[in-house]
Amino acid sequence: MRPTPPVVGSGPPPTGNLAAGRPASASSQNGPFTAGNAVDGDRNSYWEATNNAFPQWWQVDLGAAYQVNRLVLALPAGWEARTQTLSVQGSTDGTAFTTLAAPAGIRFDPATGNTASVTVPTTTARHIRVTVTGNTAWPAAQLAHVEVYATTGTPNPPPQVDLARGRPTAESSHVQSYGSGNVVDGNPDSYWESANNAFPQWVQVDLGTATAIGRVVLRLPPSAAWQTRTQTLSIQGSTDGAAWSTLVASAGRVFDPATGNQVTLAFSAAPTRYVRVRFTGNTGWPAGQLAQLEVYSA
Repeated sequence: MRPTPPVVGSGPPPTGNLAAGRPASASSQNGPFTAGNAVDGDRNSYWEATNNAFPQWWQVDLGAAYQVNRLVLALPAGWEARTQTLSVQGSTDGTAFTTLAAPAGIRFDPATGNTASVTVPTTTARHIRVTVTGNTAWPAAQLAHVEVYATTGTPNPPPQVDLARGRPTAESSHVQSYGSGNVVDGNPDSYWESANNAFPQWVQVDLGTATAIGRVVLRLPPSAAWQTRTQTLSIQGSTDGAAWSTLVASAGRVFDPATGNQVTLAFSAAPTRYVRVRFTGNTGWPAGQLAQLEVYSA
């Protein structure tokens, strides 16, 4: 099952809802009720976790670390009242999380718009996670809308634009409809897949001009159906598409749905126009696989 969430935006202003349109992931989903539904701006769409299996979590990547201090959680306006027991965690790297709000019963009541506000101590966080351990009206975690707000001011660090979004791509090969363009389309559930059983393979993006870059983010679809895998890969850069240098040496990189199926790689700033990800192994499937290739300036 590979539902299609809305296209992710380039990032909201720091004074608005920081979660709007950002990449979202979850511990599980029930049918079409995916994590992306909680950031699509539609109060009638919602995320629902696997039934009769607590705890469950939902999280969003804000794209940069902000001084977060408040969340607004909502369910569809017409739903009957219920109390969900939940907590809020935050992280700067998507791996180590700290508790921002301890577990508590949060009331969702249609008389008050089925909306609840959760205030947290001002904390620097890029990844916000809501963990649900109970629901009085349905045996699953449910969220239709999650908004995240920060204190007024500039995020730390300032938000950066993904230089690869929508840019031309190329590849060593692909199978079926899983072409290289999928890695820059903003859809976390579409992906590139190379020819099977034929390593090495590569996928690349043309940024259009040589830019001093210092970080790439690699993602697989966030669905728990994409089980944990280690892909052996390296990052290469070029100014002309002919002569390549190694930006990040080859190593096994773990993609784990528990942490959003993503890997961030930072390196010394280098003027680069073409960014290539070269794959030589994959423990989960005999091919190179990538859903999103994000590139950020140094």
